[in-house]
Amino acid sequence: MIHPATPEFLARLEAALPAGTLRERRPGELEDPRGRYQGQAATIACPATVEEVSTIVQLCNAACVSIVPLGGGTGLVLGQIAHDGPAPVVLSLEKMTKIRGVYPQENVIVAEAGAILADVQTAAEEQDRLFPLSLGAEGSCRIGGNLSTNAGGLNVLRYGNARELCLGIEAVLPDGQIFHGLKRLRKDNTGYDLRNLLIGAEGTLGVITAAALRLFPRPERTAAAILIVPSPAAALELLNMAQGIAGEGISAFELISGMGLDFLSDTMPDLRQPFEDHPEWSVLIDLGVSGASDPEEMLATLFEQGFEAGLVSDGVIAQSEAQRQDFWTLRETIPEGNKRVGSISSHDISIPLSKIADF
Repeated sequence: MIHPATPEFLARLEAALPAGTLRERRPGELEDPRGRYQGQAATIACPATVEEVSTIVQLCNAACVSIVPLGGGTGLVLGQIAHDGPAPVVLSLEKMTKIRGVYPQENVIVAEAGAILADVQTAAEEQDRLFPLSLGAEGSCRIGGNLSTNAGGLNVLRYGNARELCLGIEAVLPDGQIFHGLKRLRKDNTGYDLRNLLIGAEGTLGVITAAALRLFPRPERTAAAILIVPSPAAALELLNMAQGIAGEGISAFELISGMGLDFLSDTMPDLRQPFEDHPEWSVLIDLGVSGASDPEEMLATLFEQGFEAGLVSDGVIAQSEAQRQDFWTLRETIPEGNKRVGSISSHDISIPLSKIADF
């Protein structure tokens, strides 16, 4: 049975932790980004070390007081919002933001769970490496939340979900034990894989406090195009064609509906769009290659072959990095346009590629 966090319990908790670890809720905090629910908290605990997390979990476990781990608070499915039952201890990772190490020769970075995704990307870039997880909320979401939800993001086609980008995890288990699993090995066949149990568990099996993450060489050349297709089925055929031309060079392939572009025009008319008449369906394809490969030439070949096959009717290939970024700004702003319209129910649904057209 879950017990309320009584004043006596909160006093014991505060006494066991460094001064300033517990704080009050801030204005605008613990609110569902869609505006549906207001969360509640008996207190917000902000530990600075894994040992402090362990202390908090041990005391809450002994008193049967519930804990809700909090990362960047950007989730849309209420996983970070406690709105029923006794008010929990909200355990915020906001102080655990260190990059503990970058190992470019190993293609590994070790980051604490409170590290902002964009900061991890920057730390990798400073070593001429790429951490490929990329989300619309990357400026505020945190690595612990990315792993706890097994985030996919924009580059999942090439690099996989967060699970595939993680080599090792440090975590505090429900009884307060610290799981020291920060391995940096690709080849590791030792025992049970607790790492993969914790990834995607949304805090129900423990609190992730740090992770060893995979890095990749940065592509030497990038290019992007938006191509008009007649249907989702044609988009899938075009993806198969693109894989034959560019292989592993495809970083992202995004299907965009005309309705989303219409909503952007209605709500953000100053945002530049590549087509005056919005196509019913289009795809944004992004390439990143190394060596002598020419990604713009690959996209031109794809357009030509797609046009001949009746899969593409028109398109625009980015002529600069700035235009490529404009394409991605357009794509990443579509959810905000949907939100401003106010009548959209957004979903994040995974189905086999062959079923997308029928869906």
